[in-house]
Amino acid sequence: MELIAIALILAAIVVGQLILYDKFGLKKVSYKLSMSTPEAFEGDVIEIVEEIENAKRLPLVWVRSEISCSPWLTFKGQALIRNEQDEQRGLISGIFVLRGYQKCRRVWKVKCEKRGIMTIDNVIITASDLFGLSKRAAVIEVTDTVRVLPTPVEMETGELSGDLFIGNMQVRRFVLPDPFMISGAREYTGREPMNRIHWLQTARTGSLMAYRNEFTTERRIMVILNMQRSVSAYEQPMSLSVLESQIKAAAFALDYCTKVSAECALAVNSAQRLYIPPAEGYGHLMNSLRQLAELENICGERIDDMMCSLDYNEFTDIILITVCVTEQTCETLAGLSGRGKCCKVFTVGLNEDESMLPPTCEVLHVPRGSYREVR
Repeated sequence: MELIAIALILAAIVVGQLILYDKFGLKKVSYKLSMSTPEAFEGDVIEIVEEIENAKRLPLVWVRSEISCSPWLTFKGQALIRNEQDEQRGLISGIFVLRGYQKCRRVWKVKCEKRGIMTIDNVIITASDLFGLSKRAAVIEVTDTVRVLPTPVEMETGELSGDLFIGNMQVRRFVLPDPFMISGAREYTGREPMNRIHWLQTARTGSLMAYRNEFTTERRIMVILNMQRSVSAYEQPMSLSVLESQIKAAAFALDYCTKVSAECALAVNSAQRLYIPPAEGYGHLMNSLRQLAELENICGERIDDMMCSLDYNEFTDIILITVCVTEQTCETLAGLSGRGKCCKVFTVGLNEDESMLPPTCEVLHVPRGSYREVR
């Protein structure tokens, strides 16, 4: 009889706590998730902070949180799952034990693997009883995002010609000569101020000589990013490694222009043509990188059509980032070179198409990155 009574008591306890946790397990449980920054660069480690609070007397002996996020946000110990749409998502789960009226905070270190808009879609909170018989779950919509900006490709600046990225370039004639661009000496005409007299040449020649100045204008660079995969099929998406390498090359060109205070513009034949007018400075660079971070792997028009429609009059340098060229592309570059424009081609690999480019157009090879394909 005593054993039966003990068994009945234990059964009553199990059933009672099962009903209790089934009804009140997730009552007055609040959950909050936040990111340490809304913006980061590729390779940066950011923090994702979980805060869960049990605002009732009943303790929670087992609470599990499952975070579903972009696969390019790498958690420590992360597993990749595949959902019904055949897309891989990042999944990270954690276990909490909460006393009554207790709040817990957990910080995850997350690495941003690739540029783009990385999202945390939702969090599933599951609470269980003492024996794991009852599991009540709730889906919490988070929809928090972090914009991951592309980092410049690792290229040696020595590969660039010395006259490409500089603030000024010499021209045949301008309104006024550049007082800082001295090319020699000339005879004194009597109209020059005393500080423009070249005393060394005056002593050598025995007559007054003045500084000779050249006429210069500011460098202004057009960066063209080609999203076209091949000459024949421009609507097909690029491979991930090629696309990301080209975007990194564009980030390199924009970053270098900012460092040397040269104005630059960006044009991309994306799904909706992207054009950022020429400007300089850190703000212009960050705005351009934000636009590159959100680029999708879609080509909206042929590169020849876009290049023919652009206005190059105010630009001194043209940088084309592409994996394919056509005869029309080469003719456009040759025409720009004939007009005194400095033309460069950054490429992941043109192979046999490289011989089609005009000899005045310098080709720089961009190292290809390694990215796993995520469907």
